[in-house]
Amino acid sequence: MFEWSDLRIFLAIYRTGSHASAARALRVAPTTVGRRLTSLEAAVGSRLFTRTPEGLMPTATARALAVRAERVEAEAIEAERELTGADARPTGSVRITCPDGFAAYMLAPALPAFLTAHPGLSVEVRADIRPVDLRRGEADVALEVSRPRGRALVARRLGQERYGIYAAPAYLERRGTPRTARDLASHDLISYESDVERMSPFRIWGVLRRMAVGARVAVRVSNTATLHSACAAGAGIGLLTTSFVRGDPRFVQVLPRVELPMNELWAVTHPDLRSNARIVATLRWLEQLVQQSEPWKA
Repeated sequence: MFEWSDLRIFLAIYRTGSHASAARALRVAPTTVGRRLTSLEAAVGSRLFTRTPEGLMPTATARALAVRAERVEAEAIEAERELTGADARPTGSVRITCPDGFAAYMLAPALPAFLTAHPGLSVEVRADIRPVDLRRGEADVALEVSRPRGRALVARRLGQERYGIYAAPAYLERRGTPRTARDLASHDLISYESDVERMSPFRIWGVLRRMAVGARVAVRVSNTATLHSACAAGAGIGLLTTSFVRGDPRFVQVLPRVELPMNELWAVTHPDLRSNARIVATLRWLEQLVQQSEPWKA
């Protein structure tokens, strides 16, 4: 007989195609993943994966096992939701996933007050742009910049995310301040990597490049914290979230009268968790956090 914990590791490998990716998803050591897979293969009496240049490929036995393992996973998640939802007190752990900029500049600074108000809670923050599957219990609450499609999840609109064009004072002193959108063509820009920019939360950053036709993209980054650091250091002009830089003397807004698109911000959770005390407290906190930030407009 094999253990459910072995099936969790098997499913992580089955979905990601590697020991390392499965280990990151489960927050365990890659050696643990390898050891538990070996144990499961011994219990099953068959190889479950073959190694290829593209990664670990599931065997026929693995594909058959995956169907049953996902049923076990679904039942385990359902049981956990029922048990944790039975407690009307906001206690336990809340797992939140959101873009890294919101995590660093909005969520993290507000955590001390939230934890003081709810001493029975602990918070796990996954700052990632990759989507998670709330139906599989990969997170309790997800913050997204577009309303999720379908009726399988519960979504609450928190507000709208505003953007502005910013540069460091030292950069503007060195290169001059653009007075019109056309002036941007003679400046250096900071943007996300092309793969990141194509993802839903970051598509809006393409607006700056389209405005500044002919401008050089001097720096491309993979996350918001690096984009902010590069802009603050004077590497170029960037499109930044207004609420993240409000009151920060390292940034000066450029072309403040230019109208820019906005993203909507949604908090999403599973229907089975909508009445859970820890989720209710978390959603109320997130809503207040967004609405109390001046540049956000509900």
